Amino acid sequence: MSSLFSKALVYLGLVDEDQMDEEGGGDRQQPDYIEAPTRRVEPRRVEALPQSRRVEPPPTSRAATRPQSRYEGNEGVGLVRPVEVQSDVILVEEFGDARILADRVRERIPVVLDMRESDHDLMRRVIDFSSGLIYALDGSMRKVGDGLVVVLPPRVTLSRDEKRRLVSLGVYELDDVDH
Repeated sequence: MSSLFSKALVYLGLVDEDQMDEEGGGDRQQPDYIEAPTRRVEPRRVEALPQSRRVEPPPTSRAATRPQSRYEGNEGVGLVRPVEVQSDVILVEEFGDARILADRVRERIPVVLDMRESDHDLMRRVIDFSSGLIYALDGSMRKVGDGLVVVLPPRVTLSRDEKRRLVSLGVYELDDVDH
């Protein structure tokens, strides 16, 4: 009776069935095969980084993939240009105004939400929506008065002139503006 190993060799086609019968009925425990010369494998050499160099990943992968406006100055590459943009003021009357907010923030335009005349439930829903929006886009949001919220896209701030303009429109009530 042939061993399980012999049957496997025949099944895989590595040994002919007739060859197994001629060599002793297939009862051999070890097959005839030619051993390949052994070869020593050297481990790969890995160069170590200098101890003084530290490589850190970017804060978020999302921030690394966004296009950024950069310029080269005397200080070097990587400075973000200040953005001089006029803010939009949205008088919130229905939840559909949240879509306008999202479109403006994606276009990198600061938005002031005027919710002084809005229903309390609508105000809560719009604030929740804008909180999720700025979290997803890495923006910021700040209360600037009673029922007034400014929503800023990522890497955008309000200039003093813009804050003065918003104060003159009556939609910015903080004292951080020099008159």
